Amino acid sequence: MTENEASVNYDHTVDIVRSAIPRMSEMKIPITPLNYAVWYEYLSESNHELRREMDALLSRPEGITEHQLRELYERYLTERTEKVQTAKAALGQLVGALMSHIDRADGHYAGFSTELHDIAKCLESETTADDLNGLIDRAVSATNAALDHGAELKQKMTRLADEMQEVRDKLAVSQVEARSDVLTGLLNRLAFQETLDGLAESGSDQAHAPCLLLVDIDRFKRVNDTYGHLAGDCVLQAVAAEIKGSVRGRDLVARYGGEEFAVLLLDTPRAGCLAVAENIRAHIDQSIIRLPEDIADGQSLSVSASVGGAWLRDAEATQVLIARADQALYQSKQNGRNQVTWESRRG
Repeated sequence: MTENEASVNYDHTVDIVRSAIPRMSEMKIPITPLNYAVWYEYLSESNHELRREMDALLSRPEGITEHQLRELYERYLTERTEKVQTAKAALGQLVGALMSHIDRADGHYAGFSTELHDIAKCLESETTADDLNGLIDRAVSATNAALDHGAELKQKMTRLADEMQEVRDKLAVSQVEARSDVLTGLLNRLAFQETLDGLAESGSDQAHAPCLLLVDIDRFKRVNDTYGHLAGDCVLQAVAAEIKGSVRGRDLVARYGGEEFAVLLLDTPRAGCLAVAENIRAHIDQSIIRLPEDIADGQSLSVSASVGGAWLRDAEATQVLIARADQALYQSKQNGRNQVTWESRRG
């Protein structure tokens, strides 16, 4: 990096710092390290997904809450590579230990070979019975020592192999966790977006084109304000279960952000997509959510959801598909909520 580039980066960083704190203060958001990290990332414009979601939250009359900032932090800024680096370090230690054992074994077996060669050389010369007994003792002793060391080495290598498998298992779990939403168990936005991006070339068969549904819980803020955020979490889990139960096969469900979910129907005819969307809306609307006794005195409540749907078109960027589904969702909200709206042109 040149001196000029470093100066530009420094000036840009200073500008972000000067912008973040006043905006947080204006919105009465506590200036904690977590909140500040989200705002810094947002203003730096380096994370487009976070910026898009935060723009949507900031455009709402109620603005953005500390709870939502925490969710953004967990989704976008938690160091996903930390577990991978931990696994890498653990594997490095195990490989180092294995190499050390092998090096020591080589040294030991080299000594064993030297001893046998020396015994063979002694056998080439005149030997008495006592000499021969001594050589036999040496040979037996060296052989037993090699066998003992071989058994010890096998035991150590078996233990190291078990430890390596444990590291591998933990890494596999961390990879699954990195693609999952902690609260609902659904795919997270990152994993869903990766799948969606891979479908850009699969919209040619218009009878079975991939269909995107965006599902947003109506007046979710009212749930949090009335019953508390723990109750809100219960509602999110219940709605996630209803949506998951309404799809099948290769269809995917993700928590897309806050109280919004995304559904990707991959092998469903258009008429079937219409039915799935309506089933999701109806199941959520008819569901009675019973809170645990230690949350809001175990009250029961119900919520509704608005749905917007669109189909992937040929040679279309996924951002365009999302925008059309989002516009349909917006129309559902504008027209009274608790309904399904499809993109203006269904083909």
